[in-house]
Amino acid sequence: MDIRDKYRVEEASGSFSLQPHRQELKSLYWFFVATVAIGVVLPGVYGEVDEGWIVLGLAIMAYLTIHGLYDYLFRINVRMTFDKASKTVYRQNPPFAQKTLMTFDEVVIFVRTENAGTWHYAVGAKKTQFVRNYAISQDFGPGKLSDILAAEYEEAILTAIYRSVEQDRQ
Repeated sequence: MDIRDKYRVEEASGSFSLQPHRQELKSLYWFFVATVAIGVVLPGVYGEVDEGWIVLGLAIMAYLTIHGLYDYLFRINVRMTFDKASKTVYRQNPPFAQKTLMTFDEVVIFVRTENAGTWHYAVGAKKTQFVRNYAISQDFGPGKLSDILAAEYEEAILTAIYRSVEQDRQ
């Protein structure tokens, strides 16, 4: 699968948009499979195990369901749009209204490091980019596969974002 398909990139003459967390849809599938598996097993072992195990299974099911819904509503469907006509970056999330994040003059793209050695590209407004920023790529790790994926991302998507922003700054 092409990297532009993974991020659902839409490039038009007046805008460039992507969904930075779209590839996390796979984790929702596994959350669903685990929830259904626990839901099938729990009634079968109800009389044979202690009540604590039943409560633990229900708690895991509740956690996976809530986590999956949160990811679906607030991460996976988020679309970042770099609009050339208005020279503005927007964040669109279908259940909510479109939000204006910053103008092209304020855009700073940088690498944000996480705790476990992972990192991703983020966009933020000048002077506040470390306080309020938005991920524009998946998380990359320290391995060779992550290096390859990061290079593909830089070549296909990050250069297009730079082109959009830099052209319209002038």
